[in-house]
Amino acid sequence: MTKNKVFLSIVVFVGVFSLLYGYQDLIGTEEINMVDQVLINGFDFQMSFLVGLLSGLLVLVLTYNKEKIDPNILTEEYIRTKFSTSDLAKFEMLDEETKQGVYDYYQDHFDLDDVADCLSYIEKKQPKTNKFVKFGLLGVICCALILVLSPVHSDYVSAKEQYNEILRQQEEAYNQIITEQYLYYEGLPTIEILPGNNLKAGDVQKYVDEFIRTQPQFLLDNCRLIKFCEPQNFDAIAVADGMDIDNRGFGTYAYASASDFSITLQMDVDKDYDQKGTVSHELTHIFDFAHANYYTYYGISDSYEWQRLHEMAPGSLGEYGRDDTAEFFADAGEMYINYPDELKEANMDIFNFMNNLYQMY
Repeated sequence: MTKNKVFLSIVVFVGVFSLLYGYQDLIGTEEINMVDQVLINGFDFQMSFLVGLLSGLLVLVLTYNKEKIDPNILTEEYIRTKFSTSDLAKFEMLDEETKQGVYDYYQDHFDLDDVADCLSYIEKKQPKTNKFVKFGLLGVICCALILVLSPVHSDYVSAKEQYNEILRQQEEAYNQIITEQYLYYEGLPTIEILPGNNLKAGDVQKYVDEFIRTQPQFLLDNCRLIKFCEPQNFDAIAVADGMDIDNRGFGTYAYASASDFSITLQMDVDKDYDQKGTVSHELTHIFDFAHANYYTYYGISDSYEWQRLHEMAPGSLGEYGRDDTAEFFADAGEMYINYPDELKEANMDIFNFMNNLYQMY
């Protein structure tokens, strides 16, 4: 048995033990599900050590074979069997160089029968691994592994079935189409599912959690209603509400209404788009409406100070608000909430104005 095989077995033992006993560290501590917990509980130190040991032994037995004798040595031994007793005694008295010359001479003069006889001799003299013992040991080790792992496997299968059932129920609940027109969440404006739109409960919940609850509460407090619709229905709904969906060539993705202090949003939770920023933008419009005077439904964006800031750098926040002070204000609110450092770099005067207004930083 070579040192390499023993070393390989030790490596397997250490690797298996570390993998099983350190499984919790491997997957991290966040969101450990019931299946992971079964494996963590099942592979304690004793179990991990035992499985690692059996795995190492399995590799050791699998790779075990009696080492072969050098065929050249056996060939020389075969040649010596051809000597008589007296010739062998004389041969042994020769120096090594002369002996090698004798070996070479005999091999050079081997006929076909000699070659076949020599090969047969080498085959017989090579040590044989007892396959019966080897396979017997492999069987014992495999049975031991099965016996040791059986309880953990049984618990794993049971936990997996339960977990899959939970996932199935969660998926079913996620995909359930909302039938209520109005939804109510503590601390949030009323949610309205516009008629004719089939929205999944999970999509609505995800949108609310990721893009609405993350908004500043003082902005949400000014909004009375958040309307949701499917993307394919948005343009028709916007036109019916009197919106210009071309919107100076920029298009319309969402909009706010001064008449009922509502915002209308497309429910598309997986769209690669800054939807949190969109909500912030529309809520800033509502904030603007909430500070309107008797002469216009805009308030802050119609003030002298804001008009002056816009005139000084109309394109500092992008092209969308260049020619519209209300959109310029909504862009400023969106950036202040979500990208304050970028707003500072773009226009520090506007950041200071918004900070005096929103006081978030």
